Amino acid sequence: MSFQRARSENQIQDRIQEIIDAASSIYNSVGYEGLNFSAISEYTKFTRPNIYKYFNTKDEILLVILKEEFQSFISSLIKSFKINKLYSLYEISKIWADTLIKHGRLLDIYAILFTTIEKNVSVESLSEFKKEMVTIQFQLTDLIDQLFPNADNDNITNFIYSELTLACGLYPMSKLNNLQMEAIKLSASGYTPPDFRKTYMACLYQLMYCLQHSIEIKKD
Repeated sequence: MSFQRARSENQIQDRIQEIIDAASSIYNSVGYEGLNFSAISEYTKFTRPNIYKYFNTKDEILLVILKEEFQSFISSLIKSFKINKLYSLYEISKIWADTLIKHGRLLDIYAILFTTIEKNVSVESLSEFKKEMVTIQFQLTDLIDQLFPNADNDNITNFIYSELTLACGLYPMSKLNNLQMEAIKLSASGYTPPDFRKTYMACLYQLMYCLQHSIEIKKD
């Protein structure tokens, strides 16, 4: 069957989703380096020129995947907390860390967002991505406001930046490949990769303690 031009908005969206799904599968299998339009064309009925009709670069596809991952994480996080229930800092840290671990691809992609992905997309696609991410982040802000009612907006914003930066820095340190592990062994450095869950929970607890006492800190 020859390739047919998409004529309706639904057809266009279906084709975009097919490209995204294929890119997602390829990324899961071979990572950022192995993802390209040639690989996507092998997973779909699209040729490379067809893919260029919808995306200029693979990084523009990754923006969509990252947005979806971020929304999925926040939705899962919100569902993990019960309304009007009081949680200890340990309980919040545990729920937060366990939920984030289930969305490891979010951390994997976000870790290269500012250094690689954002430099290889159009200003239009990046602008749209940032607008959508702000909207999604409002949901996270609302959740934190419920968990920490004494925290002001500035401290909530700082917490979001801090915990995500921490997670994205810590995650690749705990997910070393065979080459990295062999190099550590040969160097006899004695370095041990951190346990992501244990370390992240401990750091998250400290950040949340500061957030819980944000009024006192602000007065100082």
